[in-house]
Amino acid sequence: MLGSGHIGFWLGQRSEKEAISACEKHLEKIFAIVNKFKLFIDAYLKGDLEKAKALSIEIISLEREADKVKEDIINDLMKSSLHPMDQDEIIRLVMTSDDIAAHVKSATRKIQYTHPKDIPDEVKFRIQELVGVLLEEAVSLMDTIQSLLKRDGGVVSKAEKTERLEEKIDDLRVDLIAKILIWGDSAEHVSDWLMIKEVVENIESASDRMEDTADLIRTIAVLRSRG
Repeated sequence: MLGSGHIGFWLGQRSEKEAISACEKHLEKIFAIVNKFKLFIDAYLKGDLEKAKALSIEIISLEREADKVKEDIINDLMKSSLHPMDQDEIIRLVMTSDDIAAHVKSATRKIQYTHPKDIPDEVKFRIQELVGVLLEEAVSLMDTIQSLLKRDGGVVSKAEKTERLEEKIDDLRVDLIAKILIWGDSAEHVSDWLMIKEVVENIESASDRMEDTADLIRTIAVLRSRG
């Protein structure tokens, strides 16, 4: 009994580590999406529409790849030896992180309905600043899940850094929305400022999902005393 119990515990630990490693691979895809999104936003707002179009295609392709990784994780969990409660934690982690990619893809599509030359320079600058912080948050999120895998005791502090960056994005968003609404009073195309407002909301939602993902990673670490 003691031997079989020990083997069962070891197998469970191995299955859990493999599942979290798979989640890390999923997050790597999402990080690549956010990185491409930063390049896309810079190109689009500078008026380099050809480059922006190519980057948007890459973002959509990466989002599909992330979906495939998500599906593989869920299918593998159905055949794993993990306890149902542990499976639930992993599923919530991968589903929450997948929302990040969905919001970034949505922002990529929506902004292409605008006329970049008509967007005020100050609004352009603020959007680029917002996306820059989003990329910082994605880096912090990757650091968080890597700490979980390494068991280096840094999960809690890195999750808190992700949370602080989300709060910074929220503050930037409030100021940016105010500037977009002022621009809307005189914008030539109503669709421009409406779509830009939607893009900003998608960016904030992606940031929120990053914070939620970091919270889930922190919960996994704390419950297993790996924080």
